[in-house]
Amino acid sequence: MKELCPGVNSYGESYDRYGLFGTDCPVVMAHCVHSSEEEIELMKKQNVFAAHCPESNANLSSGVAPVKLYLKKGMKAGLGSDIAAGSSLSLFKAMAMAVQCSKLRWRLYDQSEEPLTMEEAFYLATKGGGEFFGRAGSFEAGYEFDAVVLDDASIRSPYELSVKQRLERLMYLAENRHISAKFVSGRRIL
Repeated sequence: MKELCPGVNSYGESYDRYGLFGTDCPVVMAHCVHSSEEEIELMKKQNVFAAHCPESNANLSSGVAPVKLYLKKGMKAGLGSDIAAGSSLSLFKAMAMAVQCSKLRWRLYDQSEEPLTMEEAFYLATKGGGEFFGRAGSFEAGYEFDAVVLDDASIRSPYELSVKQRLERLMYLAENRHISAKFVSGRRIL
């Protein structure tokens, strides 16, 4: 980037120089492992989405994205599976890895930055990422009816689990076999 665009301070700024960084041009920046404060502010200002691909963070070993910071700053962010540097398209696995990678970031980089919660990982996989496509990723009024129906009846538990505990268990098992139906824009596709 420094050779192709001398005089810019960040990857995002090189795109911005040519009008290709948000505002009128929808942009998703993948990984965002090494974004500076200036680039983060530019991304936020211009509604650029950060696609957090936690398995890539682990496999490429180039760093761990500060996705908790992105959420705290109100940036647009979603979750990606990045099959090029990953092993699965499962967003369940991506949610579990997002939490795990954020714990590594907390432990190895910045202990003032709390790890992601399961709820935040779920947000990234649903409403956070869905926002790029419009009103998707939520059951709120005015949103497209996009849904995955999960059936966890085959997973035994010695005690009663709350809905949150059941969802977290499915997230960590990362198996798509528990999906019994899928809906996109109100139409059943599975």
